Amino acid sequence: MAAIATDSFQSREEIVQFIERETGVAVEKAMPAPTVNRRVPWATSGPVCQDSAGYSVLKAAAFALGYIGPEFAKEEIQTHNQLRDLYQSYGFSPHHGQQSFLVPWASAHLPAFEPHGRKLRDELHQKMTAQSNQFDPDEADWISTRLALRRKALGTTLDTAGGTLVRLPVLGELIDLQRNLEAFAAAGAQEIAMPPNGRIQIPKLTGGSTAYWVGEGNAITESQPTTGNLDLQAKKLGVLVKMNNELLRFASPSAEGLVRFDMARSAALKADQAMLEGTGGTQIKGLTTYATITSHTASTVGANGNTFQPQDVAAMEAKLPDGVDAPTGWLMRKALFAALMNRRADAVSANDGKGAFLFRDNRSMGSDRPADLYGTKVVRSSQISASRTKGSATDLTYIVLGYFPDWIVARLGVMEFLASGHGDTALQNDMTFLRGIQHLDAGPRNAASFVLCDQLVAA
Repeated sequence: MAAIATDSFQSREEIVQFIERETGVAVEKAMPAPTVNRRVPWATSGPVCQDSAGYSVLKAAAFALGYIGPEFAKEEIQTHNQLRDLYQSYGFSPHHGQQSFLVPWASAHLPAFEPHGRKLRDELHQKMTAQSNQFDPDEADWISTRLALRRKALGTTLDTAGGTLVRLPVLGELIDLQRNLEAFAAAGAQEIAMPPNGRIQIPKLTGGSTAYWVGEGNAITESQPTTGNLDLQAKKLGVLVKMNNELLRFASPSAEGLVRFDMARSAALKADQAMLEGTGGTQIKGLTTYATITSHTASTVGANGNTFQPQDVAAMEAKLPDGVDAPTGWLMRKALFAALMNRRADAVSANDGKGAFLFRDNRSMGSDRPADLYGTKVVRSSQISASRTKGSATDLTYIVLGYFPDWIVARLGVMEFLASGHGDTALQNDMTFLRGIQHLDAGPRNAASFVLCDQLVAA
C-alpha cells in the first residue's frame, strides 16, 4: 500500500476510517456482480396461459395413467395433497391408501371448522368452476359424435324421445351436476355435509307433546315428547366410467364437461335407485322400505293392479300429518305421468275417451304438458320400479308424494378416484376406466311426511 501522509489527517480515527473505506472499494471491484433471481408475480412457471385453467378431471386421469407428467397437472396434484392432508387431520383414510387420487366432489361439504378448511373450500370451488363459461355445446356434440358417446341423461338419448328436456352437460362442481340429475334433489331433499368420520346423528321427534283443557285451580297434566335420532353412516357408492382414451387427447373444456357429466349421471342414477328402494346394510335404506311411511290404496282396485284416479291426488295429500308444510313433490315414472296426462273422460259412449282431460285442463295440442299435479311439482324418474307385483301382474309401479325437505342426504366432500388402462377390454378398445368412490347416506327425519301409493297400472 502506498505511504500515507499522516499530517493530512486530524486523528487516528480518520486514518482507520480511510483504510476501511478503501479496502471495501477494492473488495467490491474484485468480486463478481451478484445475480438477483426475481420471479415476476404474474409470470407462469408452468405451461403458458394455463394459470387459470382450473381443475380438470381429465388431467387427473391422465396423470394417474402416466400420460402426462406432474408439471402438466399441478393444480390436480396440489388439490389431492391439500385434500389428503385436510382429511387425514380428522382421521380419514382413503380405501386404497396412496393409490387413491382425491377429487373434490362438493366443496361446500368439506370440513371447514377452522380458517384453513374454509380457505381451501373457497379455493376448490373457484378451481372447479374456473372454466364454466368456456363450455362449447357444439364442440361437445362433435366430440360425442366422433367417439360415439351418449350426450343425454336418464335414457333420453334422442331429441325426438324427450332428449331436448335434458340440458347439455356443463362445467361445474360434480355435486351440482349430480344433484341436477337426482330425482330426490329435484323434489326438494335437504343436503348436509357428512363429517370426515363418516357418521352423523340428527335428532328427531318420535312423539309430540299433548295439550289439555284445564279447569280453574287444577294442575296441568304433564306430557313428555319422545325423541330419537336419524343415524346416517357413510355408504360406499362406486362410480365406474368407461372413457375412450381419445378424450384424454382433447384438452378442451368441452371434453372435460362430458367426463364430469357422465360421472355425475352414473352416480345420480345409482343414488336415486337406492334412496327409493335400497335394502340398507351396505347401501342406503330406501324410502319405500320404511314401515312407518304412510300408505294409500288407489280408488280403483283391480285383481292385477290398481288404477290411480283424480280423487287420489287430494286423498294422498290429506294423509300428510298436521304440522307438515304443503308437499314439495310427486315422484313417479315417466310412463305413468304420461298416461295420467293423456287420460280423458268419456264423451258420448262408454270408454270412448273423447271427453275432457281428467288430470289437467283441456289444452290445445301445441301447449306444453304441465309438470305438476294440482299445483305440486312432478319429478319423473326411470329409477322408480316398473316390476311391482299383484295377482298375475309383474309390471306395476308406484307413486310417492311427500314433503322432501324431511329426507336428509349426507355426503362426504371428496371422491376417491382411481384410473386404470389395464384389462382385456380396456386394452382392446383403447379405453380408460375411471372408478370413483363416493361416501353418502340418506334417510327420513319423519317417514310420515311421505305417502306411498303402490301396485299401480302404468296406463
